[in-house]
Amino acid sequence: MLLEIFTVWLGLFSIGFTFLPMFMVLDWRKRGTADGFSSVNFVLPMLVQSFWLRHGFMTNDQTNIIINSINLVFFAFYVSAFAYYQPKRKYLIGQIVAALLAIKLAFSYVDTHDADSINDAMGSMAAGAQIFSLVGGIYEIKRAISMGTTEYIPAGFQFAIFTLILQWLLFGILHGNQFIAISNAAGLLVNMATLALYFFYPPLTWTVPIFNIPPQKKDAKKVE
Repeated sequence: MLLEIFTVWLGLFSIGFTFLPMFMVLDWRKRGTADGFSSVNFVLPMLVQSFWLRHGFMTNDQTNIIINSINLVFFAFYVSAFAYYQPKRKYLIGQIVAALLAIKLAFSYVDTHDADSINDAMGSMAAGAQIFSLVGGIYEIKRAISMGTTEYIPAGFQFAIFTLILQWLLFGILHGNQFIAISNAAGLLVNMATLALYFFYPPLTWTVPIFNIPPQKKDAKKVE
């Protein structure tokens, strides 16, 4: 009973999380540009969501189907908003093309498996894609260090990611789903490393909530 309640809660929490990037869109609107921000962490989640969505259909997992269907719709909007406010779109276009190609190749590979192993193959691909998507987080860490600031890494988003990943990790453990547990354990490590950056490379114009870290008083280095 408690596990069923937790599953429902996690589904609702995950759907609510989908709306958080809207604050980034509003920030782009306020700034008049998305220049300085990265599209990697909008495109890669769509890759992962596509994999988990197919796994959900293959295993008749309604939680996965609902969450990832909603996520794909909203993240498509966020990518479109980024394209609208970003004057340099060639990297975004390249990322989208690469993601679509990866989805096509992965699905084709999974389809080569027999009926007894195809679900596990898709689960492995989905977990692998989620772990691979951590490249986006690692890129953001490297980028913040190069620029000397976390100005373009919204803290509220990172704190929300922490609570979301922690719950999905627990979900995977409680349900005995190694694919979900392993991928979220890796994600938690990258998220904690990102949160630690606020102590060493504070933002330029805003105070980090919860940690109450004030902005630094210097210009960030420009990094493409």
